[in-house]
Amino acid sequence: MSGFTEADTDGSNGNKEDTGQAMKRDGNAEDSHLNGEELQREKNVRQKIFSFVFRFAVSVAFLLWIFKSVDLGIFADVVVSPNILPIMAMIGFSLFYVFLGGLKLWVLFRSFSPIRLRLFTGYFFLAGSVGSLAPAIFGDFTLIGLAKQSQIPVHKSISAILVDRFITLVIALFIFTPFTLIFVLPVKSTYVLAVTAISVALFGGLLCISVRFAPFLFGKFSATKRFWESFSIFFEGDRTNLYTNIFISSFRGIVSGITLILALMAANITPPFIPTICIANSLSILTHIPVSLSGLGVFEGSGLILFETLGLNREQVLAGLLYHRMYIIIWAFLTSLVLTLIFAIKKHSGHHDVHE
Repeated sequence: MSGFTEADTDGSNGNKEDTGQAMKRDGNAEDSHLNGEELQREKNVRQKIFSFVFRFAVSVAFLLWIFKSVDLGIFADVVVSPNILPIMAMIGFSLFYVFLGGLKLWVLFRSFSPIRLRLFTGYFFLAGSVGSLAPAIFGDFTLIGLAKQSQIPVHKSISAILVDRFITLVIALFIFTPFTLIFVLPVKSTYVLAVTAISVALFGGLLCISVRFAPFLFGKFSATKRFWESFSIFFEGDRTNLYTNIFISSFRGIVSGITLILALMAANITPPFIPTICIANSLSILTHIPVSLSGLGVFEGSGLILFETLGLNREQVLAGLLYHRMYIIIWAFLTSLVLTLIFAIKKHSGHHDVHE
């Protein structure tokens, strides 16, 4: 009897010890997992800080170079006496330009959800204003988050944004930029067109290969598979929404050029119409390169170089580009403030109605 009791007691003590060790191991594993998440968050924060500091430094460096390369006395005389009528027209065309951006993206989102144009335009205006004040990716995150409130999954929003961004860049790169080079480079236009044709052929071949092998690459994981299914919906079956986006994107490029023409006219110069349309769209490519804060400094410096090759006065060009930039900043700040308040009030009202 006593032997049974002793053995039973030993077994019980052994189980308790094993359970304690298991709990300790589980606790260590959980602590290790939490520590890993904290380290990853700290790493992401450091990367964001470094990215901001780097972009800020690049913007400051370009702005210092820009203002050093102009006669500040002449520039000051020009910038303080703008032509008001072109500025008013610039504001109107800028608003139309932003609306077209929302419209062409809404056309793609419509493939996933019957979201109302009015609501989506509000989302796009807010996201665009955030992207103008901060790196553009923050604007994309804002739009994705707002679309999620309308029951549009993240992978579908990302696929629509990427398709829209891809179309915009292709139009600017392969349609407007070749003509920009023809206007500003001292070479025969046939050379530029030949290089463009070769580039289009290579790009098209690479694109076809990528599309062919993409299902095998993206199909390995459920998340990437869902993304590819949403992404490829624009290129398979009915392509009406895709073609509509391409048409609106092309027309929006012309509106973008007119906006810049009006900004330069506010500085009392009349730039050539077609070259300025092309230059405006070529410069837009620079805003997608994450080297400065929303293209600040890079856009203005490149514009200064390109327009000077057309024989325009540097100080007047810089004044026009400054009008364009200041409007974007002021509009983005006011739009962010107003739309954030509107969405907050609507959300609060919705919660209040639910509780009642």
